Amino acid sequence: MLAAVTERPLVPDRDRTAMPVGEYLDLQVELLREAHDRGDRLAYRVMHATVDRKATPEELLASPLTLEVAREAIARDHRYADWASAQSHADDVLDAGFEAACDAIEWGEVGALRALLDARPELVRDRSPFPHHAMLLHHVAANGIEVERQLQSPPNAAEIARLLLERGADPNAVCDAYGGRDTTLTLVVSSSHPARAGVQGPLVEELCRGGALVNGLDDDGAPLFAAINSGYTTAAEALVRCGARVDNLVFAAVDGRLDEVQSYFDADGELALDRAWGTLLDGPAGSRLERDRPLEYALIWAALHGRREVVEFLLTKQPDLSFTEPFHHVTARGAAGHGRHTEIVALLDA
Repeated sequence: MLAAVTERPLVPDRDRTAMPVGEYLDLQVELLREAHDRGDRLAYRVMHATVDRKATPEELLASPLTLEVAREAIARDHRYADWASAQSHADDVLDAGFEAACDAIEWGEVGALRALLDARPELVRDRSPFPHHAMLLHHVAANGIEVERQLQSPPNAAEIARLLLERGADPNAVCDAYGGRDTTLTLVVSSSHPARAGVQGPLVEELCRGGALVNGLDDDGAPLFAAINSGYTTAAEALVRCGARVDNLVFAAVDGRLDEVQSYFDADGELALDRAWGTLLDGPAGSRLERDRPLEYALIWAALHGRREVVEFLLTKQPDLSFTEPFHHVTARGAAGHGRHTEIVALLDA
């Protein structure tokens, strides 16, 4: 698990079919402490995600790592609340074949994954025993699972997804990573790893071809909203290409549809409030959106996604530039800066 990033994460002995979760976690605790003592950057990544998100690598690796802190880090890495919670599941069973398949997914080893599925077809329907309960297809997203399972998205991630779908993976199955409502599609469009690897768009298209519900399990636009709120323009565009519904001011603004954005305003230049919301207000995050602020939300997210013409138009409607959205608490200027759209920052500063 915690050797150099160029090496493979810890998995159980491949000669065994299963091992107790408690034994596996104890091994990881010791490997974490050894990696910490070596100054291994992967040890920092695990501890940064689970112990202290503000500390630098030097700060986290400078002092000895106690057994207690290492245990808490490993427990949280696997999504347990703490070590005591992890120990209450010590007798659960960890399947070596499932872990090997997870490794193959992370490292893009199509041949190895195919061989594992040939030998045990049921693996595609199995779930991790850890609290996220992710299936193999969920692991393609590199999101919501262990840090050591999120070292990269391989260049052939879409091919990996295709194989799993062909072998019977459910494209709309949920896991418990973030409350139990995330499908592989929502995990992919909000994940930094496939975005950095340039495979987010192809993964979206592969999942949708395989039957993923492009408008979400509740037909509420959850995947598109997740991509928009996470700042992943490529993912949002891929969802729209796959048929995601664009029926409100915010989605039209983010997709750069200036004509449609303009159509939400009447002849006197007033915003048609109910029509501007479409289904969004009652959608995936509706309870956190203020009913009288679609103009500001559209401006913020259009700025985040670099839609200059839309931003220019919306600025003529006197939006409140001090308003912040409720998820990352940024203004339109802050969103444009985060997206590194300097020309839009200049517009908003004018």
